[in-house]
Amino acid sequence: MKELLADLVALQNVEIEMFKAEEGLREIPKGVEEIESIIRARKSSLDAIDEEIAAYEERKAPLEAELNENQTILDATDARIKRIKTNKEYLALQREMDLAKKRKADIEEQLLSIMDKIEKKNVDKERIQKSFESDRVILDDKKEKLLAQIRELEAVLDGYKGQDELLRKGVDPSLLSKYDRIKHSKKGLAVVECIDGVCMGCHMHVPPQLFNDLVRADKLITCPTCQRIIYVQTQAPGE
Repeated sequence: MKELLADLVALQNVEIEMFKAEEGLREIPKGVEEIESIIRARKSSLDAIDEEIAAYEERKAPLEAELNENQTILDATDARIKRIKTNKEYLALQREMDLAKKRKADIEEQLLSIMDKIEKKNVDKERIQKSFESDRVILDDKKEKLLAQIRELEAVLDGYKGQDELLRKGVDPSLLSKYDRIKHSKKGLAVVECIDGVCMGCHMHVPPQLFNDLVRADKLITCPTCQRIIYVQTQAPGE
């Protein structure tokens, strides 16, 4: 029975390590994706600000062109006003200049508003950029550590590849069937040691007579509390 249990314990140890590795490979990528999501969000914020700045610049360009055109009109009108000969012409030209000056003031006000908004957006961009650059070092470090863990777990699985099936072939079919039933109901832990009369699966004491039977190790025994297969680790003579 000792040999049978030893094979079962060996199988369980391999399956537990494989389960831990597989569970890690399911969970760790979520952490990687979370970090990448944060990075994408920061980049998205910067892209959004760039788009807003570009939109303001797009609005500014035609206003600047119109302002230059308006100034040309004012300059031309100022030159013409010196050459007029009648009061009627003077009044007409004066109205034209007044309208041009009013439009110039309006354009300049719009441009100042747009430039103020662009300046504020650039301040926001610089703030986010600095924060992102600082956090990026930390985020990249965390990501690299997670990726390293993934590589380690993949190596663990590669190392155990095929061992579980090989060990299963060496276990008595009826014992393997019992082991699988307990394993599925006890989250992978089907065989546990009993130390000083205490089951290491549920941490409950087993009856003294049952413990004596465990020491003899001449039959398969399950814990009366958690129903896991239990055994005691005995020392060979002279140890």
